[in-house]
Amino acid sequence: MNPDPLAAAIAAAVAGRDSAALAAAVTGTVRLRALLPGGPIEEHGRDAVVARFGRWFAGLDTVEVAEAGGQQLPGRLLIHYRLDLARHGTRWACTQTSVCKIAGGRLATIDLLCSGFREIQG
Repeated sequence: MNPDPLAAAIAAAVAGRDSAALAAAVTGTVRLRALLPGGPIEEHGRDAVVARFGRWFAGLDTVEVAEAGGQQLPGRLLIHYRLDLARHGTRWACTQTSVCKIAGGRLATIDLLCSGFREIQG
């Protein structure tokens, strides 16, 4: 993955649980789709998408960006980031990979292709 300013901004907003920054990076009509272990999700609109990202990481003590990158494609951006998470002394790594359509420099669709958590030992 290459360094990409929008991918880095998205990763930082998610890790920082910064709903204002995440909201600024998506369109008002953004659509999020993901097939996760708990089942498929689909959210429509800025408020719903931003709230969904907030709920995923709300109960954690710390969320930090370990790496973030992106690849620009015609009209799309591939975003990949890894977050280091902690709660009550237990640490995890979370990776998320998305293919996003871009409109006016903002994310218009987010197709979350991969989201995984693994516990970090040691």
